[in-house]
Amino acid sequence: MNYNYIKIALFFLLTACSQEPQETAKPTDSLVNAQSKQLPEVNDANCQFEYMKSITDKYIQQTLADNCARRNTLKPTEHKPWTLR
Repeated sequence: MNYNYIKIALFFLLTACSQEPQETAKPTDSLVNAQSKQLPEVNDANCQFEYMKSITDKYIQQTLADNCARRNTLKPTEHKPWTLR
């Protein structure tokens, strides 16, 4: 029986389990920190592309862009009497 496969498997198992996982930033950390900052008001001046490029915080920039895209999109539709002919 070839013990090389067993040695390789043990090597990978031991090296994978012996290292401490690196601390990664949790997604909620950036959300909590960004929510403490105030978002700009959604208006014509703040929804300009040049103004959005000037914002350095990516979470605030993305949130403002999302809010600008959603504004004035909920409008009542006209009732259309659909009939089958």
